[in-house]
Amino acid sequence: MLLKLGDSGDAVKALQRGLNRLGSLLLVDGGFGPTTRDAVADGRVSLKLPGPPEADDVFQDALASVSDPFPPLTSAGVTFIARAEVAGPAEYRARYGSPVWPGGQSGITIGIGYDLRFADLGRLTADWGNQLTSDVLARLAPACGQLGSPALCDQLRDIEVPLLAAVTVFLRRTLPRTLDQTRVIWPQVDGLEPARRTALVSVVYNRGNGLRDTDPARQNRREMREIRGLLAAGRMDDVATQIESMARLWDPVRERGLIERRHAEATLWRLGFGAMQLD
Repeated sequence: MLLKLGDSGDAVKALQRGLNRLGSLLLVDGGFGPTTRDAVADGRVSLKLPGPPEADDVFQDALASVSDPFPPLTSAGVTFIARAEVAGPAEYRARYGSPVWPGGQSGITIGIGYDLRFADLGRLTADWGNQLTSDVLARLAPACGQLGSPALCDQLRDIEVPLLAAVTVFLRRTLPRTLDQTRVIWPQVDGLEPARRTALVSVVYNRGNGLRDTDPARQNRREMREIRGLLAAGRMDDVATQIESMARLWDPVRERGLIERRHAEATLWRLGFGAMQLD
């Protein structure tokens, strides 16, 4: 069965799930639109199956044999966190394909939320050495360990970080490290089903795993500590409320995206991947 631009239905959903195993970052909405078309084109490159941006039986069979890229979260969980960072493949290419500075206390960020402020040259090389040239790594090196700024970002804007490279580092390096960091404060994470595990890993991916307040006046790590106690007590249904409560920390105008992310993580905890159009 050939699937092409304009098609819709369950067969397209199955195609989108398969494409997400390649790291395509699609919503599973059953609509074969331009984003799915572009993902098929990228998928043909990844699978070494040249052809038009349509999914014929050969392409679909090859896609069905692709294993899950990060089983602890499943491809749905990988897609959830990546979309929380960069929205989707089209948005990545338009806004995140070159280094950016999110502002505030962030460093220069590349790929899928990879903050150079928290990397030294050794880690940068270990994580990205197979994806970026040595010249590019040398140019990024001065941003390692540094707070970002418009001037520093301007020096690096002509660097291109391809989506495939970003997804590869995300899957092979950053997500495993973040899951380890999550285990440190919330060791019960491994006993959760993947959607709930993803919600916690997403929080740590965005906020880190510190439990000590860096802003005592606001007790800005209060919910992180509360979640630790809830997990230890087996009070799983109360965790989502604490995730949502973190929204108090951000300005609803300037930092709306962070507030929406906390609500999405809470919804994921309560209702699973299906509620997020990822399953």
